[in-house]
Amino acid sequence: MQGEPDGPWSYQQVELGWNYRMTDIQAALGYSQTQRLDSYVSRRHVLARQYDEALADFPVIRPFQYPDAHSAFHLYPVQVNPERTSVNRSVLFNRLREAGIGVNVHYIPVHTQPYYRNLGFNPGDYPVAEHYYSQALSLPLYPTMTEAEQMHVITAFQKALT
Repeated sequence: MQGEPDGPWSYQQVELGWNYRMTDIQAALGYSQTQRLDSYVSRRHVLARQYDEALADFPVIRPFQYPDAHSAFHLYPVQVNPERTSVNRSVLFNRLREAGIGVNVHYIPVHTQPYYRNLGFNPGDYPVAEHYYSQALSLPLYPTMTEAEQMHVITAFQKALT
């Protein structure tokens, strides 16, 4: 019958959506990486502790960790503390990028994105998210990061703050 599904395998896409299926190669790569997941997370914890110690006296707010949680440290975001430095996040970001440090900002508040603005959301709707965003800066953190690479980031960070 016209307009009816052809069988149990059929589906109808009634709204725009996304196909999140992965390829067999992506699945194999993902599976192979699960074998190293524990070591990757452990290494990220070592690096995060080293950042915590090295940045303790810097004018930044380090990431909070709940004592009963175990973060994977996907990111190491800090917040530039404007009460302790005159160097704002934008200046710090530019100085670090110029020094070859792959910092980034995570994440732009979703309600300020054009799609959500078109839905009626406005800046000021979520002031805590916007405040966090205005100060946030993510430092490089990856499982294969060496002590020397991390020290380079810390040294460049300290220099960029002056």
